[in-house]
Amino acid sequence: MSIFNLQEMAKLLYNSYKINIFLALFFGILLFSLAPLPLQLYPCKVFADEEPYYIGNRKCRLCHFEYFKEWENDPHANAFACLGRMQNNPYCLKCHTTGYREAQGFVSEKITPELRGVQCEACHGPGSKHKDNPEDEHSLPIGRKIDYQSVCIKCHDRNWTPEFNYEKYRKRIEHKIEPKKEKGTSLR
Repeated sequence: MSIFNLQEMAKLLYNSYKINIFLALFFGILLFSLAPLPLQLYPCKVFADEEPYYIGNRKCRLCHFEYFKEWENDPHANAFACLGRMQNNPYCLKCHTTGYREAQGFVSEKITPELRGVQCEACHGPGSKHKDNPEDEHSLPIGRKIDYQSVCIKCHDRNWTPEFNYEKYRKRIEHKIEPKKEKGTSLR
C-alpha cells in the first residue's frame, strides 16, 4: 500500500467522522426540540395532579343520561347556535359557550365544537376530575349543590337580559329528574 492511498484513506475516515458528528448533533437537537411538543398540544392533560378541565357534556351523558336528555330540550343547549353571525364575538362567547377563556374551555367552533352552548360544566364547573372519580364530592369545582342564582346572574345580568327574573326562571333550570341513589349519578 502506498503512502498516497493511506493519506486518502485517512481523509475519508476523517470526513466520515465529521459527518457522523454532524448527524449526531443534528438528530440530538431535533429530538430535544420536539420533546416539549406533546406538552404544547395537551398542556393540561399531562400531570396527574392537574386542575380540572372541561370534557363536554357528551362525556357527562355517559353517566347522567336523564339530565342530558332534559338539557337537550332546554334553550341553553342552543345558546351558541342562536348567536348566528355573532359566533365569533368574545362578548357573546363567554355566556353562550362552556368554559370560554378558561383552561381547556371553548376556543372556537372549529377547535372545540364539543363545548358549544351552555352545558353541564357551565354551571357545575369543569368535569374531568368528576369523570375520573365521581364519588369524590369535591370532584366538581362548583359542586353538586349549586347556588343557581349566583351562577345564573353571571350571564343573565341587567345589561344582557334585563327582563330576567330569577324566581320566575328558576324552575326551568333546576333538574326535574330525581337523582338516582346509584354511585356517581347524582348531580345534587
